[in-house]
Formats: sequence, structure tokens, C-alpha cells
Amino acid sequence: MSGKTKGRKAVFTQGSTMRHVIVMTSTAAIGMMALFFVDAVTLFYISKLNDPAQTAAVGRASYVIGFLIAVTVGMMIGSSVLIAKSIGQENQALAKRYGGSAILGAFLFGAVFATILFITTDWFLGTLGATGSSLSHAQTYLRIILPGMPFMAIGMICMGILRAWGEAKESMYITLAGGIFTATLDPIFIFVLDMQVTGAAVVSLIARLSFALLGLYYVLGTKKLVTWSKFKQVLADLLDMAKVGVPAMATNLAAPVGLFLVAQKVADYGDSAMAGMAVVDRLVPLAFGVIFALSGAVGPIIGQNFGAGLYDRSRQGLIDGIKFNTVYVLFAWGTLYFARNYIIEAYSATGDMALMITLFCTIMAAAFFFNGLLFVTNAAFNNLGKPLWATAFNWSRQTIGVVPFVTLGAMWGDLPGIAYGMVLGSVPFALFAIYVALRLIADLSRQNGSQIQKNPPQPLAEKGQTKH
Repeated sequence: MSGKTKGRKAVFTQGSTMRHVIVMTSTAAIGMMALFFVDAVTLFYISKLNDPAQTAAVGRASYVIGFLIAVTVGMMIGSSVLIAKSIGQENQALAKRYGGSAILGAFLFGAVFATILFITTDWFLGTLGATGSSLSHAQTYLRIILPGMPFMAIGMICMGILRAWGEAKESMYITLAGGIFTATLDPIFIFVLDMQVTGAAVVSLIARLSFALLGLYYVLGTKKLVTWSKFKQVLADLLDMAKVGVPAMATNLAAPVGLFLVAQKVADYGDSAMAGMAVVDRLVPLAFGVIFALSGAVGPIIGQNFGAGLYDRSRQGLIDGIKFNTVYVLFAWGTLYFARNYIIEAYSATGDMALMITLFCTIMAAAFFFNGLLFVTNAAFNNLGKPLWATAFNWSRQTIGVVPFVTLGAMWGDLPGIAYGMVLGSVPFALFAIYVALRLIADLSRQNGSQIQKNPPQPLAEKGQTKH
């Protein structure tokens, strides 16, 4: 099943790149923010049990889950890059074949990595200082959630497929559905059925199953964006995806590793500080989920234009992503600053728990301007054939930019010192990554300039066909 086919077009190769960035980011962010919002609500409900051990347990468990999510996002990137590039080259049959192979691969690898984490759960929790009832609650939470992670992997791959084709609205609906399930069922399972942390885990498992079901409904049913291949072809496709996906997995694993290292430092200050860190971890995606979505939105825009040989549009997509990041982070940081006392009150936070929330709203949030720059450049590197560059920048940021800065910060000023260290460690890597990404696009443009002039790309979409 190869060759060029008529039908859906490379929608990102025409029109305003900033408009594409805004539409793709906002629709993706709405779905992500809905899920992150109810995740924060889940922790809010748990905090109302007035048991810091349960609140800290959910926080510690999230660091373990973060490793599996990072692997899944890497698989999503690996598949969506090839799909977007194939669409840009008008080879839609190949794009659909990649989609089918990606879904099968995601379930298989999701199951393998979930099993590994299931086996190593106690070790991970031990390194985060979990003991007694906090350890027991975290173990229960993870052992319920982890078996559902392969289904979440399917759902995320389906989201990547939809975004690569420009179907941002349907991608948003997948996470909205999971969010609605969680928001509706959490109070019932946690309070009415008195299942507490166990109830929160069961609801999370249900939400992950809904991801897979709705995602498959769209890509297989209504949109028909997937075709299936023989096993030998699936393996060949997965090897193609691995060229981008494996470096992307390594890139995305850097973030949970960095958070894990920070959490180890915070754990030295006890369950109250860890409970505050758990709230911060829920506020991060809620406040900055738009920035996380920005990376996934910019990638297909850069990828389709790269596949079509439109390097100037790829560069403009990167620049528009930087502009969007700057404006949004300033808005979110200001909102957090003015809302900090309301957040502390909502979570009934006191002591170090309240201090961690305050530090996030006043100091740590600044780091997300620079993190956002890295997210955008990661998308550029992954879609421009340099995924290992994204890996190098992310790991440098999350190791060299975390360990010495956070360690020295803790020695200098305890928890406030950790907050300042997180911000300072993000600056040099983000700025250098932006320079390198712009330089890469300029080099690609010069190398292919003569070919583009001889074979200018033809219009790929008629009026009215550039929907998202």
C-alpha cells in the first residue's frame, strides 16, 4: 500500500503559520487542560481527607507514572513525524499504514514498560523516601493504574495521528472524554464509596481505557486514517519510527528524570513538603498544559512544510511557536502569582506544603518560559531529521541543569534555594537550543534552495479544505 492518493491534503503548507499554531495548540490544550484539571481536582479531593500520607503517596506515584508517559509520548512523536512528513509528500497511503503500525507497536511497548515499572515499583518509591502508610498507599495506587497504561498509549498514539492530519478537534475530544469520566466518578469512588486513594486509582484506570476506545473510534471509524499491514511490514514500519521515536523517548525521559531528582531533594524535608510538591506537579500541567500542547502542535506544522520543501514556512512555524510561548507564559505566571493564596486555601495547605505552592507561583513558574523554548525546539529537531539533538539538549537540561543547581540551591537556601536553582538551570540550554534550531533550518534551506527553485511546490489544498 504505497503511492500517492487523492483526498486529504497537507493543510499546514498553506495559510498563516501563526494561525495554524494557535488553532492546533488551543484545541490540543483544551483537551489536555481538561484532563489536567480533573487530575488536580483528584488531588484536591484526596487532600480533603486530611491525610498528608495519602496526598504525598499520589505525588510519589506520579513520578513513576511519568516515566511511562514519557516513553509513550516518544512513540507518539516517532509516528506523527513520519505521518506528517508523508502527508506533506502527498503519500497518504503510507501515512495511514504508519498509523496502523504505530497503534500496534504502542500497545506492545506500553505493556512491556508497564510491566517493568510494576516490578520496580517498590524501588522507585523507596528512593523517594516513601515509608509506612505513605508507601502502602502509593503501592496500591500504582498497582491499579499501571495495567491500564498500554491502553493510554493507544489513545495517545491516536491523538498524534489525528494531529498529524490536522484533525485537532477530534484529538481534543479524546482527552475531554477522559476528563469528564474522572471529574464525574472521582467524588463517588473517593467519598461515597469511601475507597479514598484506591478509588482515585480505579477512576484513573477507567479514564485510560476511555482514551483507547475513543481514539480508535476516530482513527478507525469516522476518519479512517489507519490501515493495517502484515506483521513483517509492521516491524519494518516500527524500525522506521524508531529512528525518530527512540531518540524522542530518550528526550522525553529526561523530564521525569529531572523531576525525580528534584523530588528526591524535596523528600528530604518530609511528607508535608512532598504533599506540596504533589500539588505543584498538578498545577504545572494545569497552568502550562498549553505549552506542552504547543510542542505537539508545532511539530506537524514544521513536519508537513519540511516534507513539502517549504523551509521558510518551517522556520516561521518555529518563530511563531516562540512568540506564542512568550505571551502565554507571562500570562500564566501572572495568574499564578495573584492566585497563590487561593490555591493554598483550596488545598488546606500549611507549613512546607504551603511554602512549596508559594515558591511555584512566585519563582519556579519562571522556568517554564525556558522550558517552553526547549519544547518548541525539540519539535523542530524531531521533524527536521535531528532527533538526537533534541535528546542531547533535554538530557543536558535535566541533569547538568538540575543536579548542581538544585543541590547548591538546597545548601544555600533549603526549599527556596531549590526553586531558584530550577529556574537558573533552565536558562543556558533553552537559549542555545533556539540558536541551533534556527541555524539548522537556515542550513537546510541553503542546501536545498536550488532544488526548490527548479521544482516549486504546487498548491496542495483548495479553498475550504484547510480545516483542523
